[in-house]
Amino acid sequence: MQGMVGARRSSRIIWMIVLAGVVVLACCVVFPFIWMLLTSLKTGEEINRLPPTLLPEVWNFKNYVDAWLKPESTFKQYFINTLIIAGIGTLLQLLVCVPIAFAITHFTFRGRNLIFMLVVITMLIPYDVTLVPNFVTLRHIPFAGGNDWAGAGGQGFYDSYMGMMLPFLAEAFTIFLLRQAFLSVQKEYWEAAQVDGMSNGRYLWTVLLPLVLPALITTALLAFIGKWNGVLWPLLITSSESLRPLQVGLLYFVSEEGPNYHLLMAAATFTIAPIVLLYLFAQRWFHQGITATGLKG
Repeated sequence: MQGMVGARRSSRIIWMIVLAGVVVLACCVVFPFIWMLLTSLKTGEEINRLPPTLLPEVWNFKNYVDAWLKPESTFKQYFINTLIIAGIGTLLQLLVCVPIAFAITHFTFRGRNLIFMLVVITMLIPYDVTLVPNFVTLRHIPFAGGNDWAGAGGQGFYDSYMGMMLPFLAEAFTIFLLRQAFLSVQKEYWEAAQVDGMSNGRYLWTVLLPLVLPALITTALLAFIGKWNGVLWPLLITSSESLRPLQVGLLYFVSEEGPNYHLLMAAATFTIAPIVLLYLFAQRWFHQGITATGLKG
């Protein structure tokens, strides 16, 4: 009897230690965001004060107004650009990757495994290596942006929304996730659709995609976040401030004298808030999708 009581007490102590560790880790994760919010409400003088203060002496909400209106093209324009790039770019990416994953998983043809292997291998190529080839390709696409048939004479897709979206429409990781989701659906659905004479397109849009909806939402969410957080490629492929997204717009608040931290933190809050709200809205499907595609963590 005493042994059972001791075992219960030991398990309770272990559980409390684990819980305390989780709470500490959670605080470490959340604290930078709390610091960002509090810093966005301070004055520039108070931010540079030593020792630093946690709470603002005066809650300066005007920082958000200045951050929204102060940049050259206004942060509102950066926000609209990011919505266009991330929203339309994600939609186009799904329209391209869904049929590819469907063909790889539901049709038998010569070279199918080789094609998928090549798709997976592209995931091993460092992102930075592709920047220059993508830039040259988009700059010299025939009949785009004033170019002739040889890709000369104009600027192609340089300094355009399409230039920021086009290189990522056939994303290897998206194809991989969708393939894993499609393979999790029982083949009986596909066989029954063929027996009933259902077309391939109708089966895809009315049967298969609803069955893998959590994985589809997860894929769309990851693609959207990737485009929302893009900074290096938009900075390289654009020159007009009126076309640049939020992440590039944040660079406006870094001057030669150093960052304007109070405005930079306010602008960063504008940038992060939509992603946090989107995740909170889609977290149920996101967790189901992660399980369905075989990813852990």
